Amino acid sequence: MKIDVTKAWSEKKLQHERQLVACQFSPCGEFVVAAGMDSSLHRWTLATDEHAPLAGHATWIGDVAFHPDKSRVYSVDYRGGLFCWDYRTAKLLWKKESAHDGWARKVAVSPNGKFVATGGNDRVLRVWSDGGELVGEWPGHDGYIFSIAFHPDSKTVVSGDQVGVARQWELPGGKEVRQFDLSVLHTRKDNFLAHVGGVRSMAFDATGSTLACGGMTNAKSNSFCPGDPLVVLLDAATGESKTQLKPSQKADGPINSLRFLPTGQLAGVGEGASGASLAFWKLDQQTPIHTIKMGSGYEVDLHPDELRLLVCRFEANGRGGNGRHATPETYISNDGVIEIYNLYEKPAQT
Repeated sequence: MKIDVTKAWSEKKLQHERQLVACQFSPCGEFVVAAGMDSSLHRWTLATDEHAPLAGHATWIGDVAFHPDKSRVYSVDYRGGLFCWDYRTAKLLWKKESAHDGWARKVAVSPNGKFVATGGNDRVLRVWSDGGELVGEWPGHDGYIFSIAFHPDSKTVVSGDQVGVARQWELPGGKEVRQFDLSVLHTRKDNFLAHVGGVRSMAFDATGSTLACGGMTNAKSNSFCPGDPLVVLLDAATGESKTQLKPSQKADGPINSLRFLPTGQLAGVGEGASGASLAFWKLDQQTPIHTIKMGSGYEVDLHPDELRLLVCRFEANGRGGNGRHATPETYISNDGVIEIYNLYEKPAQT
């Protein structure tokens, strides 16, 4: 089957009553695991759509990442916890309830499976062995850590922060190799009460020569934080900016997730108060070669067969009004949706 993103079509939707902010295909290709604004991971079997929860967190879950061994998945939560699960049996293998001081936003696993990196609101990147032993903790960021990406050779890891700086660290020692200037993704005007933007997403291409960084630029305020979605392509060896990519669909929020495809094209999903899109770019063209309009998206991931792509996104369900619920436990704002796309032309029906 030949990839043609301009012919991409939706195969199925998986729905959950809470918003989902993280979602990935398992390396074995059999499952989807998602997490978000409740205290369980959610596993769907792709062949049957059967749903099973992995319960154990005490609060909302910020991110998930699979180990390449086809059995383990890691998750981090709003209280700073790092959990490791056997996703096939739904068994909790171990947990570090205080891996971070406060909200742990991101977790990533190195391609060789030796390292697990976590980061969040305490501004410290921590690297763990795959079994949960602390390898190192590296401060230096001046803002929350929003994104983490391992180089394909597993020798370095990059962490991106709230104020538009990405730092590359050697593994396992933690020597800082370089900083990437992504200040274009950060805005802090004199009348702003807080930083707006940051390096919200990162992805290396297959060769490790290009680092794509997503977020937004030109924030207009810090009330609803509207801005212009933007992807910056960097030379990973020098840190120099190559070019900038923009979605063609009108949106006013950041690019939240990026994935390179085997064709060398880049897929990205963003958010916006008035809508957003799944966009596909050729790296030498600023505007997408194809766009699929949708509500706010939080993660995009590629199936191991390299022919399917999922998007974890928001879907309004009429429960979004403020003040209509007595307690936080009964306030269920909107649905989480996982939509799976086939990246080739839809076969003709016979």
